[in-house]
Amino acid sequence: MVGGIKNKNMQYIKPILTTFSVGLILFTMYTQNTKITELKTAVVKQEKVIDSLQTKVFQIETLNGQYEITLNHLEQVNPKAAKQFQNYLLSETE
Repeated sequence: MVGGIKNKNMQYIKPILTTFSVGLILFTMYTQNTKITELKTAVVKQEKVIDSLQTKVFQIETLNGQYEITLNHLEQVNPKAAKQFQNYLLSETE
């Protein structure tokens, strides 16, 4: 009699455990996919920030180059003014 009850209980427990296991796997997959989507969105935002910063650095480097060329020209045509510019730049604009 006891063996018959165990077999009947096992008959119900196995499908319940299988269903629970499948549900747990599906839930895990869903939460992982949600997290992956969030991370991909964060990466895209960071890439946009990086692109923006690279553009800004390029603009600043270009402007810096223009100032250097202009200062070199000024040194040739008016060395006194170039020296005054350098002194002011290095001592008054900290």
